Amino acid sequence: MYQRLIFNDLKKNGLVSITVCVFMALSAAFIGLTVMLFSSLLGSVDKLMTDAKTCDFLQMHSGDIDREELGTFAGTREDVEDMLIGSFLNMDNSVISLNGRLLTDSTQDNGFCVQNENFDYMLGMENEILEPEEGKVYVPVCYKNEYDLEEGQIMKVCGIELVIEGFLRDSQMNSMMASSKRFLVNPEDYKKLEPYGSTEYLIEFLIKDGYDINAFSTAYGDAGLPCNGPKITAPLIRMMNALSDGVMILVILLVSVVVLIISLICIRYIVITGMEKDRKEAGMLKALGLSRRDIKSIYILKYMILSCAGGIAGTVLAFAVSGPLGKQMRMLYGPAENTAGIAIVSLAGILLTEMIILCFVRGILGKNDRLSVVEAIRDGGFDARRKTDSFIWISVVMAAALFLMLVPVNLASTVSSGKFVSYMGVGQSQIRMDIRQSDDIERVAKDISEKIGRDERVERSALMQTRSYRASVDGEEYVELLTEEGDHTAFPLNYISGREALSEGEIALSMLMAQELSCDIGDTILLSGSKGAESYTVCGIYSDITNGGKTAKISSDPLAETADEGREVIWSVIYITLKSGEDMPAWINEYQEYCNEYGSSVKIVDIAQYVDGTYGQTIRRIKLAALTSVLVSCLIIFVVILLFTRLKIWQEKKDIVLKKALGVSCKHIKRDYLARTLCFMAAGVIIGVFMGVVLGEQLAGTLMGMLGAGGFRFIIDRWMVFLLVPCISLAVALMGVRTATREVGEIKIIPVG
Repeated sequence: MYQRLIFNDLKKNGLVSITVCVFMALSAAFIGLTVMLFSSLLGSVDKLMTDAKTCDFLQMHSGDIDREELGTFAGTREDVEDMLIGSFLNMDNSVISLNGRLLTDSTQDNGFCVQNENFDYMLGMENEILEPEEGKVYVPVCYKNEYDLEEGQIMKVCGIELVIEGFLRDSQMNSMMASSKRFLVNPEDYKKLEPYGSTEYLIEFLIKDGYDINAFSTAYGDAGLPCNGPKITAPLIRMMNALSDGVMILVILLVSVVVLIISLICIRYIVITGMEKDRKEAGMLKALGLSRRDIKSIYILKYMILSCAGGIAGTVLAFAVSGPLGKQMRMLYGPAENTAGIAIVSLAGILLTEMIILCFVRGILGKNDRLSVVEAIRDGGFDARRKTDSFIWISVVMAAALFLMLVPVNLASTVSSGKFVSYMGVGQSQIRMDIRQSDDIERVAKDISEKIGRDERVERSALMQTRSYRASVDGEEYVELLTEEGDHTAFPLNYISGREALSEGEIALSMLMAQELSCDIGDTILLSGSKGAESYTVCGIYSDITNGGKTAKISSDPLAETADEGREVIWSVIYITLKSGEDMPAWINEYQEYCNEYGSSVKIVDIAQYVDGTYGQTIRRIKLAALTSVLVSCLIIFVVILLFTRLKIWQEKKDIVLKKALGVSCKHIKRDYLARTLCFMAAGVIIGVFMGVVLGEQLAGTLMGMLGAGGFRFIIDRWMVFLLVPCISLAVALMGVRTATREVGEIKIIPVG
């Protein structure tokens, strides 16, 4: 009997059943997709780093090295498992062309290397260790789509032709957030290219399990070993690899949560409406002797069937969509190792979603237990208060959908804005000049800075030089701290709290560094340099998502003789803003030619190009997620409004018949529904815009804060947020109402007698 009742109900209410199933499927699909992509990303990155035997500690160094000294240091350390010294032949981007296209627009430091022997392997597309033939080259896989490359095409370097044999995965420099990219060549080809480039050494260590990488890093610095370059650890490498796709997955997670909430709202309304519709049938079943528990079981069994169908459909959808969404992730990092485990975890997420929905439905059905037989049989329908309350759900759904649209849209507009550099620890300027891989970075930087200072086309400029210091709060436990010295008032940052360092003895810390040192404004820290340990007072805390988010800034004139000459400059950066009306591309080209005379790798880019080159991949993924969220939200709005209006028409069928009998036209009745829903739609849009801007900013700020971007603020495209998105939402909602009200014309007046 139960089976017959359920089958007849599903057949009778086909549209409602399909709608419930669709919402269950969407909720399951989004949750399953989020779990699947996140597990795959972590699994792929971990497998790539395992197969490549990624180092635990990497010190990049420009200049001479003493291999014997490094070998002696490694031999005396019980925490060192293995060590290698790799060579990175840095080339000027203007002498490299891929398939006829010069890399002059690249913000990356491009260079060549040979395959390592013990660890830090360059891997192929099957994660195999590559051994290129003479005359062949393996290109970083991230350039494959960017430059539309295929195997067999030609790469030219200073007139030397190399055939692209394939593409490589570099576990250390795979992400576009890594500032360097390695091309793999045969040792014979490396010798041919060596006279045209500058050599940078990669001093790498594998640390035994159970030992602290930070302690090793401190010991390396104390030993006075080569350190003229960035210092990177395995956790930072893993974070950079996972960050670009990880941001997109976080956006999908947000979409998943909102879709689940909207689904629960809609299912609640559908269940309550169904219970009202089945009031008489439920009363008759009670009168025939069925207990409340039996009637409730019929409903629960019905929704369990719909949940199973929705879960299966959601699983199929999640696996289907994960293919194209995870295509770039698989290309960059390869397939995850434990695919069966990922599938199980994803299915567990889908099952949990369906259980949440079923528990929610069970709670709503509990209200039906309070109906007596007489109340159930009486044809009372909805009271006026419930009719009004039901319309409020339109506002709730519209607000949730607008929130779902605007958070990714605002995040995309923020990271695409030129002002986003403020979260990279950089003040707003027009041009950025990087001086690295030079035998004398400090001298080259000073010469160029002095020339820029005499240039009448320049409105203002600032030279920043980065050194590595040992920092401590208590004078006992030290950490390595990348400290930028210069005039920080020339291009000021937006500080989370406090201000920039203005005088000697003051220091500003990045948010993550302040957290690691447990420092706040007014606290004192010790910096150990060539002059010994000196006290600095924390005067400001700022955002920085570069260099692992752990940096500092002190006020010092890099051109002065009193600069800390005992600490080598790791790199120098000059920020420039030109006077109004000056030709920026021409200025950049002129100075690029001038800087080439130094025989060093000096890279000049406009800030917009720098941001795109560093975070362009992430920005494009966020924009894709934003577009997806807008399309999904529009679909939800249309389906929900269509469903709601059709159900309202069914509830008010008797009123419609009466109006028609009194001569009211179908057109007037349709307008009435349009007018009744429009005010609730508009209210939902207003609330949704507020939530998307205010609450969305707080949510995005929490996520960005994990990366070091404290005090995060949306940079809003007002035309998009306050006009385009609300108008699209209202248009889709009105389309849903107009589609649903077509049923008004199908309602006939039943003649009497």
